[in-house]
Amino acid sequence: MENKIHNKTIVYKYLISLFLLLAFSNSLFASNVFVKSKIRHAELKLYFNSDIERVTYFSIPSKDGITKYVYDIYGAELPSPKGISQHTFRTVKSFRIAQNSPEKLRVVIQSKQKALDKHQFKGKVLAIPLIYGQKATISSESTITYASGETFSKRYTVVIDAGHGGKDGGATCCGNKKEKKVTLSVALKLKKKLEAKGYKVYMTRDNDSFIKLPKRTEFANKKKADIFVSIHANAAPKKKLRNGFKGIEIYYLSPAKTKRAKDAAEKENSVMFAGKDYYTKNEYLSLLSREKIVESHKLGLDVSSKMLSSVRKHFGSVENGGVKTANFWVLVGAQMPAILVETGYITHPKEGENLMNNYYKELLADGIAEGIQRYLNNK
Repeated sequence: MENKIHNKTIVYKYLISLFLLLAFSNSLFASNVFVKSKIRHAELKLYFNSDIERVTYFSIPSKDGITKYVYDIYGAELPSPKGISQHTFRTVKSFRIAQNSPEKLRVVIQSKQKALDKHQFKGKVLAIPLIYGQKATISSESTITYASGETFSKRYTVVIDAGHGGKDGGATCCGNKKEKKVTLSVALKLKKKLEAKGYKVYMTRDNDSFIKLPKRTEFANKKKADIFVSIHANAAPKKKLRNGFKGIEIYYLSPAKTKRAKDAAEKENSVMFAGKDYYTKNEYLSLLSREKIVESHKLGLDVSSKMLSSVRKHFGSVENGGVKTANFWVLVGAQMPAILVETGYITHPKEGENLMNNYYKELLADGIAEGIQRYLNNK
């Protein structure tokens, strides 16, 4: 009798356990609930109520040119009737989200864009870019975990110097093309891209104001910047030579070795050295550091490579002006790796028009940001 009662007790316990297992199976397999989604800055962000465990990605191309980009979020749950189908974006045909299995939530984006694979996740957020080539962004606080498993933890500081400004217009051409406007536009775009990557960013100017050259690196030093980047646009020395002068050029501080580099430095230094004699100029420009020169050269090479790669994808053959040395006053006194970026020749018929193109300037900023990231990742 006691044995039968014992057996019944075991059965009851088993049934109760089985009932509890079935009742809470959803919680066991998919306890991370999807909360909301939004699109900002060409990026879809999905928010959950707890940390994301894992995300996998694959794509399914079709004959009509529209590709399905699929993102599987493990351990996630879709509460009815939540969804993302209400979203619209210019490069996307449709957004879908569904419970693919008890332990996996699936997001499908249909688009004619290619390789939307630069997604990343951190904590409770998954970010998916909606434009080809753009990397997803998440707040820079602490460590970011990319879908590939790569991490980025140190928060570097970058100071961006938009060349010229205010009474100093810089190079001009054809009435409406002014260097100070080009540099500010590229600098503002670069700031957004670097901040999106997790860097702390300051600008020497964010409006049409005049700042003396020594004050620019002094500002960078006060901010304890890891990188100083001065943005400029070049100009041919004479109108009749405008077709022959073109290309993206990067300069770092060291005695100029070529006439072209000397001419470029003379142009950019003109505001600082107006009325000063030869000996005064050389005294100012003798403040060089060997270690800083080497690191600035490395930074210049990375930025040059990424800029050219960025613009050539959509604007064809853009001239590589190289990475060169020159005595630019704006770089003197910087206590960190520093470069001067000549984004192109405002006087060249084709490059001048490119520098007026907003998308071209966006690509320039993309390239500079990618170059800075490559340099810092390899430090």
